Amino acid sequence: MTLTVENTDGQIRVSVHALSEVIAREVVQVPGVIDTFESLLHSIKFSENGQFFQINDKIDVQHRSLEVSVVISLDPNCIFWKVASDVQNKIYSVIEKQFGFSLKKVNIEVGKVEWFIT
Repeated sequence: MTLTVENTDGQIRVSVHALSEVIAREVVQVPGVIDTFESLLHSIKFSENGQFFQINDKIDVQHRSLEVSVVISLDPNCIFWKVASDVQNKIYSVIEKQFGFSLKKVNIEVGKVEWFIT
């Protein structure tokens, strides 16, 4: 999928893969998140109005209705809601900083807590 912005100078396209890589690189650095970069890449999904996008879809980001959903795994010793909130804020921030547009919504799902039995 490619995100498309049209202006008087032409089009600017950003692939979903590029967006996902930027998000994964930020999220993997959040304390409490124990996912690898690769596992995060597979857990990031983009949608608009509840419809998930396929690899070859194109979106005009000027509509500002793009949503991202991310499933994360957490360390059992962290404060779950705080880490999820930190991840959400990082995603909003990095997309606006790196790509120049705002996401409509960032959904975070705690998919797993890595409990260690000793």
